[in-house]
Amino acid sequence: MNFIFKLLLAFNATSWMGIIYVIKNGWTFWIIPVWFLGLLLIGCSIALSALSLLITKKFKKDTLKGCKELSLADGDFLPIYLGYFFVSISVSEHLTMLFVFVIVFVFTLVSQTQYFNPIFLLFGYHYYNILTESGTRIFLIKKGSVARKASELSTDTLYRINDTTFIELTGRKNKNG
Repeated sequence: MNFIFKLLLAFNATSWMGIIYVIKNGWTFWIIPVWFLGLLLIGCSIALSALSLLITKKFKKDTLKGCKELSLADGDFLPIYLGYFFVSISVSEHLTMLFVFVIVFVFTLVSQTQYFNPIFLLFGYHYYNILTESGTRIFLIKKGSVARKASELSTDTLYRINDTTFIELTGRKNKNG
């Protein structure tokens, strides 16, 4: 299950390359016009992103109490996504695009560090780089903002994606508590 989830996260992170390529090349499917196909693909990407958040609830829970440093990482990934868009726009051959997509997808999957998904930003999540009090660097995906001071950061609703990546899911369970 964990490997399938990582495949889904990697696909969500890289799918925009394919979506932009399909729209740029004016692909149609049967009688579906390109603009509607583009909207449909974007809708599928949003649905898969929501699905990945639901699947996350099946993972091991963890806690985080205080840290030495924390920084917002949302902007750190903008160059990566601009690169994806420029590649998608500049590649003209289907086979070349397929190879580029597969290479980027595999590197994203294997590195297990680029789980940045721009759709999560639309859902209200943000990305944080954190240095824990024990000196471990972690990547936190969290809805809303974190504490103003790193030492005040505390949560017991984390789910472990891998050894260095966590997501905090709040929602129905936490409304009563």
